[in-house]
Amino acid sequence: MKIVKMLLLLVCLFCCMQAHASEEAVKKGRALQNAKKFDEALQLYKTALKESPSEDLYTEAASLLGKLQKYDNAETILSKGLEAYPKSISLLNLQGLIKFRKGEKDAAKSIFEKVLSLDSNNSFAKKWLETSTSGNPMPMDETDPESATTEGEPADTSTSDDGSMYKVSNALSKDEQLELAVKLYQEMMALEKWELDQFISLHRQVIEKCPLSHKAEESCWRLSNLYLLGQDPPDFENVIAVLEHLLKQYPETELLPDAKNRLMVVYQQTGQNEKLVALYEELFRRDPEPADDKTFMVRALEFGNALAAVGRTAEANAWYQKVIERDNGKDQLESRAAKDKLAGQN
Repeated sequence: MKIVKMLLLLVCLFCCMQAHASEEAVKKGRALQNAKKFDEALQLYKTALKESPSEDLYTEAASLLGKLQKYDNAETILSKGLEAYPKSISLLNLQGLIKFRKGEKDAAKSIFEKVLSLDSNNSFAKKWLETSTSGNPMPMDETDPESATTEGEPADTSTSDDGSMYKVSNALSKDEQLELAVKLYQEMMALEKWELDQFISLHRQVIEKCPLSHKAEESCWRLSNLYLLGQDPPDFENVIAVLEHLLKQYPETELLPDAKNRLMVVYQQTGQNEKLVALYEELFRRDPEPADDKTFMVRALEFGNALAAVGRTAEANAWYQKVIERDNGKDQLESRAAKDKLAGQN
């Protein structure tokens, strides 16, 4: 009995290690794709599939091959993936999309019908079954790595008049903006999880074309999630841009505390200490004495560090001293760090 339990434990451990290796490969592969290093990403996926195959790895590899219009290679990967995961909705949807791209619309219809037999509410399959049946022209999507730009031209990264990366328009009435925002969110519901570029594009459209709708604030937050958590390494520059836009455009937003907390973390990560100091000054004006000692000490220590980084040493030292006083002789981590900061100046 003990031997059986040990074997089961070893099997579980092996599976966990494989899953972790697969997740790391997906993260690294996406980072390479973001850097337009498509060949390196493909090689990474192929190596990882030999060592620790997973549904996500098959999906990422086939999706990238589709973007590069290497449809036959994508189909080979998908066939192997579906042998291992025959009921994978993501792999089946991607297989149907590749068939559509190759002009094999009857085959695509058959695959999307199979998806709907497994998941009758799958919006992606519904959309593409209708497209395959109607014979409408191909919409641009994730199979084209440059779909968001005109061929040969860089993406539009110009800024608005106020310096924001988001060019807000009120060409539509408030009701029209809400109607468009709902439509764009319905399009997002039809996307697969691997269609990151499409999610980003649609959220940007909500932010820029529907600023009077409540969905615009939501899209700012969701877009910051995509830049922070959907990419490896995180795209801190765009996290900052969208959250600064959120705070400027919607100063009374319910997302205010979360947005400012996230900005603090990202400012700290990117060394933007002047902006970090400004946020901490505002935070302590709003909540000068948090009842929880730990909360106060963490905030005060980080505020002191930011002040020191911009050369406001005397103010930094005053905050370090407040950390030590709030510790009240308990010798907690924050207090020790504050003491080290003060000692380092002597």
